[in-house]
This record gives sequence, C-alpha cells and structure tokens, in this order.
Amino acid sequence: MEAASGIEEPPDEPSASVVTLQAISAQISAGKQHRKHYSMKKKRAVLRATEGMSEREAARTQGIPRWTLNDWRKSADDIFDYKGSEKTLSRTPGRRELVPFGIELITFMKDTRRDSEMLTAKTMASFVRDVYPDWLESNIQGKKDTATAYESLLRLLRRFAYRHGFVQRTPSGLKVNCSSIVGVDAVLSYWAYKCINGAI
Repeated sequence: MEAASGIEEPPDEPSASVVTLQAISAQISAGKQHRKHYSMKKKRAVLRATEGMSEREAARTQGIPRWTLNDWRKSADDIFDYKGSEKTLSRTPGRRELVPFGIELITFMKDTRRDSEMLTAKTMASFVRDVYPDWLESNIQGKKDTATAYESLLRLLRRFAYRHGFVQRTPSGLKVNCSSIVGVDAVLSYWAYKCINGAI
C-alpha cells in the first residue's frame, strides 16, 4: 500500500468565460430586490427596542438597514404621534392627488353617468373649465403651448377617471351577429305569414 502524499495540487483556475457565466447566472437567480415596507407597529417596536443603542448595533440586531433606521430615528416624534391604524405602512400612503377638487369631479362624473350621458375626457375638461378656471390657468402656466396643455389636461383626466373606477363603457353584451338577426327575422316572418293566412 502506498502512502498518500501530503501535498495536494491546487485545482485549475476557471477561465474568464466560466467566471463571467457564473456571475451572470448569480445575478439572474438573485432576482429583483423588492422594497420592504414596515407597518407603524413594527416601526414603533423597533424604535423602542433600539433606544440607547448605536446605529450599527441596532441595525444588526433588528435586521433593518442602517439608513432606514436612521430615518425612523429622525422622524420618531411623527411615528409615535401618528393616530391611525397600526397596520398602516406609512403616514401618507400613495402620492398626493394632482386634482384638488377630486370629490367634486367624481360627483360630476357620477351625475353624468346617472343621466345616461356620454362621459368623456372632453366633458370633464369642460366641467373643469367652467367651474375651476383659476386651477386651469395655473395648470396651463408651465406648458409649452395651449395644445400641449390641453392634451396634458385630457391625459390627467383620463388617468383620474381610470384610477377612480370609471372605465369606458361598451355595450358588448347587446351586440348580436347580423346572421342571427336575419335568422330570427326569417322565423318571425314565416310565423307571421302562417298566422295571417289562417294556417295556424
């Protein structure tokens, strides 16, 4: 029996292309990093638990990024003064509404639909022009010209309508193929002919 030599040969270095492929596959398998959201309850609990700790130590023990924890510490008064649901993810979810008269516009949209009138971005724009001319003037201020401002307003109103559940109505359930109408018409005229001639 031979004794194994104590010296092991180092493994071959992988080629540059193999290293590149491994790096690419690692990036693909890692996937997209999603932003974490923390509830107010979690923020308050972490702030209480990390009171008196250094920033690094607190971040390590709680498993929260240092910058996030630093921001929470800066706005600790706002977090503890918040009067609302503990499940809320932030103080003001979503972005601020660009249309300051949103409730009035929704009421107009509902009234228009209730009266069985067509609700379009143009009718909404005419409502804004008639009722809120000051806001319309301020909205036009930063635009290149009036055509661009008008298109921008229409796009804003379409997005507003979609965001609030108003979608374009199409009477798709009422649409019938012409061939089926012709067939029904033929059957009706056959029976009408029979009734008139007294065959039935």
